[in-house]
Amino acid sequence: MTGKRWLQEHEPQWQRLEQILGRTQLGTFALPPTEVRELGLLYRNLINDLARAQSQPELRHLEPYLNNLAQRCHAHVYEHPPTNWGNVRDFFLVDFPRCFRKNSLFILLAFIMFALGAAVAMATVHHHHQTERYFLSPSMIEALDKGILWTDQTQANPSQSSFLMTNNIRVAINAFATGVMLGIGSLFLLFHNGLFAFGGPLQVCIEHGMGPRLINFMIAHGVIELTTIFIAGGAGMIIGFSMLFPGEVPRWQAVRDKSKEALILIMGCFPLLVLAGLIEGLVSLNQSVNHETRLAVALLSAIFLVGYLGFSGRHQKQP
Repeated sequence: MTGKRWLQEHEPQWQRLEQILGRTQLGTFALPPTEVRELGLLYRNLINDLARAQSQPELRHLEPYLNNLAQRCHAHVYEHPPTNWGNVRDFFLVDFPRCFRKNSLFILLAFIMFALGAAVAMATVHHHHQTERYFLSPSMIEALDKGILWTDQTQANPSQSSFLMTNNIRVAINAFATGVMLGIGSLFLLFHNGLFAFGGPLQVCIEHGMGPRLINFMIAHGVIELTTIFIAGGAGMIIGFSMLFPGEVPRWQAVRDKSKEALILIMGCFPLLVLAGLIEGLVSLNQSVNHETRLAVALLSAIFLVGYLGFSGRHQKQP
């Protein structure tokens, strides 16, 4: 085919491409579906035309024009879709709670490991008082005897909430990430947190008559905070379980599929951890908030979690 004839056959396609590009001011996703498909087809043909123009001397003069047109097309063909807030809403109201219910056994196992660690620590401190120093420093124990809790030194303010949010998210990510160690890492971390972050310090406070004070501090934010830690730990165990028991599919495929569910769980935890940080920073650390108010916050948190995680998304049709 001569260069002139080839040009006559392909030039209408370039003109059509120019027309479509002229209507993409609001983005490719504003175009009708038929034109989006046509844009992709014309772009593929344009790449072939550009390659031919580069290889044949008689068509070399078309190269700058075709190259520029290809660059313009590329930006629209590979354009990222705009943020769909409906998808964000569906994720938190449908996907996350459904995934929670589907993997509730892993989350229950995470709770059991945490509770087991707490029980071991509490029994150890109760029967062997000399082990207190493994859970709290001597200065903190001395302060307990004076009626001073370590949280008394921290003031309630928004900046403290920000710090607590960051710390809670870090703990959740660690509980999730250690799941790659065949799930054993998540189990160990949950047991360890039950030992040293909950059971041990609580029993030391109980032995020194400060148990009610510590419970009064933890009760408002603890419902949401601990629940999210269990969810994150369960997400980590999902990955480990898929490594050990891939089922009838190849191991890599099992890990890939289950990793999607694990990511849904960990992503869904972030807003809950932010909420827990706000409650801890503005309510739990606020000495002026009485016990009844803290108890009411805890009760409302529990009702919210049961309603949200237990029932949200049940009536929507499965995709």
